[in-house]
Amino acid sequence: MISVKIQGKNNKASEIIVSGHAGFADHGEDIVCAAVSVLTISILNGLTEIVGRKDLGEVIEEGYVHFIIPEITDESMKLETDTLISTYLLGIRGIKEAYGDYIQFEEVYK
Repeated sequence: MISVKIQGKNNKASEIIVSGHAGFADHGEDIVCAAVSVLTISILNGLTEIVGRKDLGEVIEEGYVHFIIPEITDESMKLETDTLISTYLLGIRGIKEAYGDYIQFEEVYK
C-alpha cells in the first residue's frame, strides 16, 4: 500500500511524505504507483523548476519521497506554491477515491 501523508499548519501543507508500493499490479504495470509517482515528481519539478523553490530539502529514494515546503514571504511565489500543492492534493484525493484499497492518505494540520 502507498502511504501519502500531508502535514501542515492552518490548512496549509508544509511537509509531504510518500512511501511504499500500491500492490495493485506487478512491478512496472501498477497504475496506482505510476499515478502517485507522476503526481509527486511533477509537484517537485513544478515547485523547483517553474516556481523556483530551492528550499524543499527533498529526499527521493525507491518507494520514498519526502519534502518540506517552508513558509516564504514572496507573495507571487507563495501563490504559485499554494496552487501547485492544491492541485497535487486534488489529484491524490482522486486516486484515493478510485483506488482506496491501495493508497492510504492522511492530512494532519495543527
